[in-house]
Amino acid sequence: MEALVICEIAAGREDLREALLARIGRLGLNGRAKLSFAARDRNPPGNTLVAVGFPRQAEAERFIAEAVGDGLAPAAVRLLAVEPTGQAEPLPLMFP
Repeated sequence: MEALVICEIAAGREDLREALLARIGRLGLNGRAKLSFAARDRNPPGNTLVAVGFPRQAEAERFIAEAVGDGLAPAAVRLLAVEPTGQAEPLPLMFP
C-alpha cells in the first residue's frame, strides 16, 4: 500500500527544510520517493509542511527512521496510508 509522510518543520529552521528536501531528492532520483508538496503555513509562526509519497509503507518507515537517525529531527512526522477513493477519472467524464 502506498504511504505518505508529512513532516512539519518549525519556522526558522530552513536548514532542516533544505536537508529534508535534499534527502527526498536523492530518493526521487532512484524512484524510491516522490515529493508531493512543500508549503508554508500562512498563519504565525509559519511552519513548513513537506509531504513525500512512497510506494510502500516499509519504505516510508525506513525514511523516517533514517532521517531521525541522521539528526533531521525535530520535525513532527506523520505517516499516512493512502487509500483509494473510487473517484472517477476526469477524462471519461469529459469525453463519454
